[in-house]
Amino acid sequence: MRITIDRMDNGIAVLDVGGEMIDFPVAALPEGAKEGDVLSFVKVDASEIIKDAQNRINRMRSASQSNAGDSFDI
Repeated sequence: MRITIDRMDNGIAVLDVGGEMIDFPVAALPEGAKEGDVLSFVKVDASEIIKDAQNRINRMRSASQSNAGDSFDI
């Protein structure tokens, strides 16, 4: 799928995504991106990252309940 930066104004980029115009935050674009640039979309399997984050959250919850006021490593 072809993604082109159609225009940018007031912190919003309008992307042409396969013929559909999508508003997108300029801050989330790659550094140096400009009108007319063609972007690539890469699909990433984030399941391991999400699983790791959930485990850290569970450890934080467990530690905060059993060690109120103590410090702990995440």
